[in-house]
Amino acid sequence: MIFIKKYDIIFIGRRILSKGDITLHKVKCKFCCEYFDRDKEPTVKISERRYAHKACAEKQEALKTQDEKDLEELENYIKELLKINTISAKIRKQIHTFHKDYNYSYSGMKKTLHWFFEIKGNPIEKANGGIGIIPYVYDEACQYYYALYLAQLVNQEKNIEEYKPTERIISIFSPRTYIKKRKLFNLDEEEN
Repeated sequence: MIFIKKYDIIFIGRRILSKGDITLHKVKCKFCCEYFDRDKEPTVKISERRYAHKACAEKQEALKTQDEKDLEELENYIKELLKINTISAKIRKQIHTFHKDYNYSYSGMKKTLHWFFEIKGNPIEKANGGIGIIPYVYDEACQYYYALYLAQLVNQEKNIEEYKPTERIISIFSPRTYIKKRKLFNLDEEEN
């Protein structure tokens, strides 16, 4: 970048910009590699320091497979759950191993973590910065979500407004305690 102060012209590569064209937020689109002003055009923040045109980001999102979307959701959930900024190599290795060796889906792993930590209420501190609990509780989480699915199927055809609960009156009597009378003995009496 060469600045020529006298004529107020800036050379950027092969492009020449005059003083009026200069903006402070020139960024390069991650997908189409074009420079643009992020304040003047609709943009999407891809990462901490990367931007893209809104149209390019939507086009790229449409090209993603369901597996890639599920992996991204799993990683975001793990970041939120463990309160970390980036996924460590340990967690990436665990995700890859569970997906390839155990044939666990990314959405299944996310639901397993949700079930184990949020629904069951297990402490996150015992995770030790990893997700190694998944193979041990994956089947239980599948049973839980399958039961939810079956309940939704049964209740899908029923209308909530038509449902009228029946009242059952149950009376519980207070329990009676029987006091056992002690036999008193007299020291003056002789035993035969």
